[in-house]
Amino acid sequence: MNDPYGGSDLFSRMDETAETAPAIMTVSELTAAIRGVLELNFDSVWLEGEISGYTVAQSKHAYFTLKDDKSQVRCVLFRGQRARLNFQPENGDHVLVCGRVAVYDARGEYQVIVETMEPRGLGALQKAFEQLRKKLEDEGLFAERHKKPLPEFPWRIGVVTWPTGAAIRDILNILRRRNPKVSVLLDPVKVQGEGAAEEIARAIRRLNQVEGLDLLIVGRGGGSIEDLWAFNEEVVARAIHESKLPIISAVGHEVDFTIADFVADLRAPTPSAAAELAVPVLGEVLDNLRDLTDRLVGQMHWQIEDSRERLRFLIDRRFFREPERILENPAQRLDDLGGRLLRSLDTWARVQREGLRSRVRRLLSASPERQVRTSRDKMIYLNQLLARNMEDRLKMERNRFEGLIKQLEAMSPLKVLGRGYGLVTAHKTGKVVTRKSQVAPGDRLHIRLAEGKLDATVDEG
Repeated sequence: MNDPYGGSDLFSRMDETAETAPAIMTVSELTAAIRGVLELNFDSVWLEGEISGYTVAQSKHAYFTLKDDKSQVRCVLFRGQRARLNFQPENGDHVLVCGRVAVYDARGEYQVIVETMEPRGLGALQKAFEQLRKKLEDEGLFAERHKKPLPEFPWRIGVVTWPTGAAIRDILNILRRRNPKVSVLLDPVKVQGEGAAEEIARAIRRLNQVEGLDLLIVGRGGGSIEDLWAFNEEVVARAIHESKLPIISAVGHEVDFTIADFVADLRAPTPSAAAELAVPVLGEVLDNLRDLTDRLVGQMHWQIEDSRERLRFLIDRRFFREPERILENPAQRLDDLGGRLLRSLDTWARVQREGLRSRVRRLLSASPERQVRTSRDKMIYLNQLLARNMEDRLKMERNRFEGLIKQLEAMSPLKVLGRGYGLVTAHKTGKVVTRKSQVAPGDRLHIRLAEGKLDATVDEG
């Protein structure tokens, strides 16, 4: 039965639409699906390109873009892998990276998680070389104070190199020619390619544990900078620096320089030169020893003959024939010294005697009895001196007094009165009358004569 509203047709059309509609996914589901496909198919990829936008976060993880002339891809270099690099990447560096493709869910972007990185091209290798050289130089690994002296006559030498290369053959030939008695202990290692640096470092540390070795030669023959790169690795440089045995670095040709050359105690331009620097020519050493021995024996013969001649000359001297004469001069010298000694003792005794007498005199003068006697005598003397002084002073004063009396007598008014003069004084005032105007009739006067007094009265003025 048909629905008047067309309901059965509607449901039929909805069923048909549901069967043909696509499945709906969330963004997270799509991202997860893509990540699964990428990580499954691109678990390990090698990429070559130029670094751009290189930055290092506080976590020490590095983020950058790797690009070529047409495309680019974001990359992440986590802290652990970054620490293992032998150079510091910079913008513009051309590198070869190995990693895996992953998807960063937060942005829905795919990126490469870098696990290893190598510089590409000679310029990049030279840059890595300079960066490591500066780093180790700043740490002091190249300092002269760390250089150990080579032994003058080594007898056991350790060699770290490839066992079948030209380097070991040259070293053995040179050592055999210069000193066939020198023994060589070879520790074979790879000198280029992956893992070569680690093998070289382990061999250096291993030979340092061998007793009796005098020095080590570490090196290889010539090659390109890539071939010699194992000797530019930090692990090799630190193994050389830590070595207790002196090390000669012999890498490549004379124009080749490696980090190992700077750290080693001595750099040799070639492996053959290293053998020549390490071991002196035994024949030359023996010839030198024979020459020195002959010269020493000749010198000893000359000294013996010279001593014999001197002995003969001395034997012919008189004091050898008449030994008693040897004592004549010393005996005379002894008599002279004895006389000088006696005179010196006599002088010394005289000086001491005079000094003793002087001290006795000072002691007697400081005696209390002597001081009392001296004081009494001094007092008697002072009394006598005082008496004489007083007598002389009295006599002088008496004479002076008598002189004054005579002067007074000569000037006395009594002398005048004795010549008939009188001294007139007013009765009322007692003043001397020298003028007529000083008195009036009826005034009474006293008159002093040479002998006696008179009273008078003025009658007329």
